[in-house]
Amino acid sequence: MRLNQIKLQKIKNYFKDKPVKKAYLFGSYSRNSADEDSDLDIIVELDYSQHIGLKFVKMQLDLQEILQTKVDLLSEKAISKYIRPYIDNEKELIYEK
Repeated sequence: MRLNQIKLQKIKNYFKDKPVKKAYLFGSYSRNSADEDSDLDIIVELDYSQHIGLKFVKMQLDLQEILQTKVDLLSEKAISKYIRPYIDNEKELIYEK
């Protein structure tokens, strides 16, 4: 299953006024192996010139409400160097300011 265009547009619209420079899809949706129980895995490159704080947690909760599915939102800086190559191999750019 692929991420449908409606959900993709909702993600893009949501990130427009958030401290997000880029967003990438990874995991089962980027591999086209998602099913109805799959969560949505998103990596964001944050704009640290703006105060982030608890906004990051709120972004994850907001996206879950908007998309009506579980969302795992990760900061690009928080990804372990050991798993980064696997994620980089499959990630797909879905938003860029």
